[in-house]
Parts: sequence; structure tokens; C-alpha cells
Amino acid sequence: MNKHWLLCLSALLLSACSSPVWKTAPDASAPAAAGASAITHDELLSWLSYADKVLHSNDAERKRSIQSLRRQDNNNELQLALWLSHPKAEPGQRQQAQQLLSRNMPVISPSLKQFFAVYQGYNQEMLALNELAEQRQAQVESLSSKLKELATIDEQISERKYQGPGQP
Repeated sequence: MNKHWLLCLSALLLSACSSPVWKTAPDASAPAAAGASAITHDELLSWLSYADKVLHSNDAERKRSIQSLRRQDNNNELQLALWLSHPKAEPGQRQQAQQLLSRNMPVISPSLKQFFAVYQGYNQEMLALNELAEQRQAQVESLSSKLKELATIDEQISERKYQGPGQP
């Protein structure tokens, strides 16, 4: 699953590299638009760098960062969402990340919406896989219980055969 996540991030980065900002020189009549594009590109690179830091963090770093971001203002909700979206995150953390991302998606700049949409999709897929795993585990437990019951019945039948027809 980590490879899938990294592939999505790489594709997002490559799509940013093929944007018109890189292919054409900025128009002299629109310097503000070119400056805004450069800022969003730098912002995207900053988020990609932060995502790399999150991805390569260890358990202690993740716990520390999550606790620190939760104590701070709401200005860091997107950073917290990235930490809560880590591949080793628990389902409850992923749910929190989804809530943070959904709440902030309307105010995210258009160039970053794709980046955070990748995280939303990843979390959604991981939550679905976790739910499927829980369902399968419940099925396994149910079948194990039934198998134990059948084994008990089989033992009772075997005991009756060994006791013979005249014995109680």
C-alpha cells in the first residue's frame, strides 16, 4: 500500500512539473498571475517535503508531532491530517484525518486540492480495507466457534460408540 501512496504522490509531482508554468515564459502583462503560480508551486514542494518527513518518521516522532499539533491552534490542521494519515496510523486516526481534510478542503488553494485529495483517497481506501479485515476476522471467529462446537459433538458421538449399546 505504501508503494501505491508513493506512486500517487510521484504522479502528482510529475503533473506539477508538466504544468504550463514550466513550459511557457510568463506573460509580461500578467506578472501577478505568474508570481501566484510560483508561490503555489513552492507551496506544493513544501507540502511534498513535509509529507516525505511524515512518511519517513518513526513511531516516537509521529506521537510527538501529533501531540504537539493537537495542542496548537487550528492553523495546523492540514499538518495534523498528514500525520494522522501515516501508513501505520490506526483507523481512528484516519477518520480524524478525513474529518480535518474535509473541513479544510474548501479553503485549500486549487493547486493543493489534488495533493490533499490523494491523502483523502488513501485514507478512504485504508479505512475500507480495515473494515473488510474486521469483517473477515469476525467470519473467522464465527467459523472457529462453529468448528469447536462440531468437534465437541464429534467427541460426544465417539464416546457413545466406545461405550457400546448397553452402557449408559
